[in-house]
Amino acid sequence: MLTRTRMLAVLLSGLCWTQGAWAQGSPTGPAVVATIKPLQFIAQAILDGEGSVSALIEGSDSPHHFNLSPNDRLRIEQADVLLWIDPKFEVYLAALFADTAASESSLMVTASAISGLTLHRYPDGELDPHLWLSQGNALLIAQALTEQLACIYPDKAPHFRAALDQFRSGIDKQAQALLRRFSNQHVADYLVYHDAYRYFEHDYGLTHSASLVADPDIQPGMREVLELRETISASSPACILLEPDASPALVNTMVQNDAVKRITIDLLGNSLESSANAYRQLIDHVATGFLSCLNI
Repeated sequence: MLTRTRMLAVLLSGLCWTQGAWAQGSPTGPAVVATIKPLQFIAQAILDGEGSVSALIEGSDSPHHFNLSPNDRLRIEQADVLLWIDPKFEVYLAALFADTAASESSLMVTASAISGLTLHRYPDGELDPHLWLSQGNALLIAQALTEQLACIYPDKAPHFRAALDQFRSGIDKQAQALLRRFSNQHVADYLVYHDAYRYFEHDYGLTHSASLVADPDIQPGMREVLELRETISASSPACILLEPDASPALVNTMVQNDAVKRITIDLLGNSLESSANAYRQLIDHVATGFLSCLNI
């Protein structure tokens, strides 16, 4: 697996280098395989009709618990670039990605290792992996991918860089519009099902008062439930932001006030079709959830 130091060197130098070998393009054109749809959306904006981009994890699949099909393995082997968050987020893919990188068949771009990213951590020191919810981070990922693709396919470099400029312009306009929506407003108290919104909240000056679960894959104990119910009752939140796989029973147990609005946000954008505009559509979806939740 590429070390953090080597990956940073690759990204900063712009060299087409993969585990000791100069990367060479395929005659069929660029092939990017992303682990999750938000990364696929970013890559789609840069390829913009050239080659192929696909996501390994879609629908109800979880990055934490995922079984690869033979077709998935073939896509990984044939990819020019593998784009993922890091081995702690897509833990079930870590060993295979390490083997693929060691075989020198694909360049691996680890998003969390890209220089300049804004990274947030939980109180226990673990990285919050939902870094795609920062538009600035998305742009840095797009820049890193652009340089690697431009090296592998130099004849297509002008296309990739023009697509990057368009992606940057779209993100800038979207961010300015959202800043106007979220600024100078009295923001009501709100809850989140899972503490996954830090990047978006940081960008737009928002802070939730409590999260129902520390880990969506682990149900809280009865003591935690009772303590949180008391905290929620005292704070009188206006709404709670849920995720598609949130447990209705747990939510109803903890949030017993029917006046608390329930808004569902799909952080992975599984309902969106991949396109050059899909990343901005994902951010619009997240923003709409917050705006509806907070009556802004």
